[in-house]
Amino acid sequence: MNTENLVTVSAFYKFVALTDTQVTDLMTKVRSYGEVLEILGLILLAQEGINATIAGKPDNIETFKTFLRSIPELADLQFKDSHCQKAPFRRLAIQYREEIVTLNAGIGIPNIKASNRLSPHEWNKFLRERRDDLTLIDTRNDYEVVVGRFRGAIDPNIKQFNEFPEYVRKSGIAKDKPVLMYCTGGIRCEKAIEEMYNQGYQEVYQLDGGILRYLEECPNSEFDGECFVFDHRVAVDQDLKPTQKYRLCPHCGNPGTEKICCGYCEAEAIVCLNCLEQPTLQSCSKNCAYHLELRAKRAQKNLSLVSVR
Repeated sequence: MNTENLVTVSAFYKFVALTDTQVTDLMTKVRSYGEVLEILGLILLAQEGINATIAGKPDNIETFKTFLRSIPELADLQFKDSHCQKAPFRRLAIQYREEIVTLNAGIGIPNIKASNRLSPHEWNKFLRERRDDLTLIDTRNDYEVVVGRFRGAIDPNIKQFNEFPEYVRKSGIAKDKPVLMYCTGGIRCEKAIEEMYNQGYQEVYQLDGGILRYLEECPNSEFDGECFVFDHRVAVDQDLKPTQKYRLCPHCGNPGTEKICCGYCEAEAIVCLNCLEQPTLQSCSKNCAYHLELRAKRAQKNLSLVSVR
């Protein structure tokens, strides 16, 4: 990888109790410092903590990390880094949210013990020694699971994370056997574990640091495929490099691999499989899809006129 224009991408989160005043003050400081260092990305802040993915020049990212850790409430922040040649964000967005990861289950700040966290190597050992006596659950959305998953993992087939509690209630998953869960960086599993304990599950573990840490320490092991990420890289491969396989579908924003020739302007494009099944979405953009839909409506109108005659 060419190091001259290298961009560092860093993902991090922390659940920590903050007052509304602290959140407001933190937003101001993060924005000011981020702009000086030309940091790009998305930073979510709430009274339950911080959740972010940022990108920038390697030295600037390291300086920004030092700044974040200088804040007492964030002193032990852990970062998951990867690299690319082109910034995967267009700007720095800092947003106030009710939750830094939305579950709408009234859980608040999770109280997950160290014993609930498995490092990538502990995760592999658990999987290999007790595979027939555990339940492995992917807590991510369905379009993420399609890109890559752990072998033997259950796909809850949810569209968004706040559907997870209802899935668990209806799943019939044994409550007296170990449950292992994973997500992109670990944050969703924090709340998912609390939810499963609330529903009576007795032994639940999460992959500490999520898929991103796993691929850093154990690439080409138990995880097949690539890991979807919420930026313009779309996904990262087993070496945490930007995908060469997937592109964001111009219509729904999900990862796609289906090559098409736009039905309106004839430009080459890539769409997802679901959108490929709709004639007007066999197009390179929402604008071309709009014109294809108008064309179809005109054709239908003309056909109706002919039938009347």
